Amino acid sequence: MRVLPFFLILLAAPAAANTGSVVGQVRTSDGLALSGVAVTLDGPGGARRSATGPDGSFRVGGLPAGEYTVSVDAPGLALRDPGFVSVGPAESRLDVVLVPAPVAERVVVSATRGEATLSTLGVSADVLDRRHIDDRAAPSLLPLLQDTAGVAVSRAGQVGQQGSAFIRGGESRYARVMVDGVPVNQPGGAFDFGTVLPFELERVEVVRGAASSLYGTDALAGVVSLQTRRAGPGEGISLRAEAEGGSFGWQRGQSATSGSRGGVDWSLGVQRLTTDNEAPNSAFEQTAVALSSGLRIDAATHARVVARLDDSALGTPGPIAFGPADLDASFERTDLTVSGTLRRSGVSASHQISLGYARTNQLSLDPLDSGCHVPEWEGRQALFPSCDFARPDGFLNRTDRLVGGYQADLSLGTRHLVTTGAELEHETGDIGNRSEDLLRPTRTNYGAYVQDRVLIGSRAYLTVGGRVERNGSYGTRAVPRAALAFRVREGDDATTLRASAGMGIKEPSFFESYGESFFAKGNPELDPERSTTFDVGIEQRLLGSRLRASVTFFHHDYRDQIAYTLVDPDTFAGSYINLAHTRAQGLEVVVEARPASALELLGQYTFLDGEILESPSDFDPVYAPGQPLLRRPRHQGSLTAQLSFPGVRAGVTLARVGERADSDFVGIGLVRSPAYTRLDARVRVRLAGPLEAYVVADNLLDEAYQEALGFPALGRAVRGGLRLRLGRGARP
Repeated sequence: MRVLPFFLILLAAPAAANTGSVVGQVRTSDGLALSGVAVTLDGPGGARRSATGPDGSFRVGGLPAGEYTVSVDAPGLALRDPGFVSVGPAESRLDVVLVPAPVAERVVVSATRGEATLSTLGVSADVLDRRHIDDRAAPSLLPLLQDTAGVAVSRAGQVGQQGSAFIRGGESRYARVMVDGVPVNQPGGAFDFGTVLPFELERVEVVRGAASSLYGTDALAGVVSLQTRRAGPGEGISLRAEAEGGSFGWQRGQSATSGSRGGVDWSLGVQRLTTDNEAPNSAFEQTAVALSSGLRIDAATHARVVARLDDSALGTPGPIAFGPADLDASFERTDLTVSGTLRRSGVSASHQISLGYARTNQLSLDPLDSGCHVPEWEGRQALFPSCDFARPDGFLNRTDRLVGGYQADLSLGTRHLVTTGAELEHETGDIGNRSEDLLRPTRTNYGAYVQDRVLIGSRAYLTVGGRVERNGSYGTRAVPRAALAFRVREGDDATTLRASAGMGIKEPSFFESYGESFFAKGNPELDPERSTTFDVGIEQRLLGSRLRASVTFFHHDYRDQIAYTLVDPDTFAGSYINLAHTRAQGLEVVVEARPASALELLGQYTFLDGEILESPSDFDPVYAPGQPLLRRPRHQGSLTAQLSFPGVRAGVTLARVGERADSDFVGIGLVRSPAYTRLDARVRVRLAGPLEAYVVADNLLDEAYQEALGFPALGRAVRGGLRLRLGRGARP
């Protein structure tokens, strides 16, 4: 009986000697490694598939000798070179470079904590790359977010004033906001987008749907990730400078340099902006610095340091549509983020250690008592006067977050890519009136996560994972997520079905957990706010990837929302409880087309059916059960057209925001904010060599509207400037 196994080995030996293998790496033309995509080799041995590993590497073995055709499942990306390889007894190597189709595939990082093509993930996300950001020429980040399906924005005034972003009907504090991988939400989820400018950004990613399985607290509705510009591979030294002026005293200057030499790359930019705005006491000024520097230690090991500093000051006149402006109130803000990563990548494993720090220092000042007035609007008066209360020493809100983590990406076999990691967050704060004892809370959170991206058969991609979070306020919770993308049809006219579901959690704010005020006593027994989300959709490519259309239905359920409530109506003592419950569902439609080489079109529409299911509604009927969600429109959409000719680029964006629930909050009784339409236009002309001139018109039709009741938006604003770009890589 012992002879039989030996005999079988002898029979198999000639077959093994006649087989070979192919190894290689899949990257985009701008150097991004693509992990988790299917590589197919079709030849004498039939079709064999393998999913790429953490660094985009793949290996297909056991191939009979002969000629094979190579294809990569990435609709919207095409092979730069013919996909053929000869297989013999030895191992063959084939590195694959993918170039964008007319409507390119999106490569997203935030959805999986690693580079991946969006169509293989099953999740809903959008990526705004450097070229889109540059073409849009928005005065702040908020218009860019508003152009994204599923995202509503609201600004309490004009450029620099407090700004909020709502993803799929969630509260403004329900998105995890990250800058270069560092969470910048204040403890409890709040983030003010008002002073954030599109300065030196490489890309903006918006992931819709609960993502706490990867990021822990705050990611109930989604993730907004900002990534600082970095030099591309092989980029020489480049210099950039801009000078810009326009309406309302707008003045902006910027200078930057980037490049790479040997194993070092860098990008450094400095910007100064001042504007008077249109409202009294609403002047805004900001100085910003952004740095990204990388070091290639060896072929597999890279280190990177990124830092951003935004220092701003502005006047805060209040809801001037209802009465006189507060002429002495102001707001000062300094945001600092610093991150460092050390990554070692291999064919089957990648390891990364990261450390990040985020500080926001916000000071609200109101040195003078401006007295009282009765707010009014179009003949309607409030039931009670509105009074100003001086705060000479100011209200301080300074919070710090220190984050450390380890992540491993492991290729298991040819079809599994496993991501696992652990994180620690330490949060501290100094909060309150500077004339009184400050609240100085501290909280430490721990989290561990695992995710598996699986290639099932030849056309299905399954992503499944979860996280266990130990929070300093509410203890231990576990949150899962799963997503599936199924390629019904492959190629340039690919059809992809997708679905995802997940759960989210959010910690209480420092005030909600630890507040010491008699009128707002913190509740240390609060549970986390929770969400359960799911969506299903279809994406269709047509006309050789010149047209991409997608439709997504989503349903988000937000529970255990923390609400303020009166404990004693006689003394007005209050605290916080887990009581509120809201629901949001609807449709997202996105159409992207390139009918001609010189014309790009992008349209998006969001229908939102949102409702308050439970609420204490002690003070304002706008929060009563059955009411729609505050400042989140039922209908919203935008259409962008971009024209590109040699030496000339021009574009227009038409945005329509429907009627939405709101409140004046001063007793007039307004509960709806009217719809509005805004048209933005821009043109850029190359004058000579590296010198360009441009003109941008925001709100070209001079529409009078309010994103938040009481706070008029900026009227027509025209600005123009000159831009000088020298060296390779200077242009987007």
